[in-house]
Amino acid sequence: MSLVHHADFRRLWAADALSQIGTQVTAIALPLLVIRVLDANVFEVGLLTTFEFLAFLIIGLPAGAWVDRMRRRSVLVSADLGRAVLLGSLPLAWWLDVLTLPQVYVVALLTGACTVFFDVAYQSYLPHLVGREHLVEGNAKLQGTQSVAQVAGPTAGGLLVQALTAPYAILLDALTFLWSALWIGT
Repeated sequence: MSLVHHADFRRLWAADALSQIGTQVTAIALPLLVIRVLDANVFEVGLLTTFEFLAFLIIGLPAGAWVDRMRRRSVLVSADLGRAVLLGSLPLAWWLDVLTLPQVYVVALLTGACTVFFDVAYQSYLPHLVGREHLVEGNAKLQGTQSVAQVAGPTAGGLLVQALTAPYAILLDALTFLWSALWIGT
């Protein structure tokens, strides 16, 4: 039986698909936010990229040991909700005219930490969800979705930033993480 008929896998797949595209949108929108709204210079934009990936370096390995002691689905939902709140704080701060570069750096770092925990839990949750006999098919479907998101997401991000501005594009990404948390939670 194909995983297309596996209800829990379809929920995970639906959750992952939209949040993957949202992540690619933010990959475009976040640097544009700091450039256009906060007048960041080249060094400050480079520093943003450092903060985005610093969590992978610092907690990447220990996260695996921590996640092994937790309920994986709870970690997935918590990480998605954390990313939604963190990213949602940026358009809110912009709207209130209190957005600062340090806030963006902290959000980038903490969002990266949530992503580390999500990715680690996700890798160990999939075999539990679909069983070893469907693991190759599940990974193939999820990886295919990620590849499509990596190709289509930046284009979508550019169009959204152009049409809505960077803060609203980031808000849409925050909503994709709420979508993901809802689907994984069910």
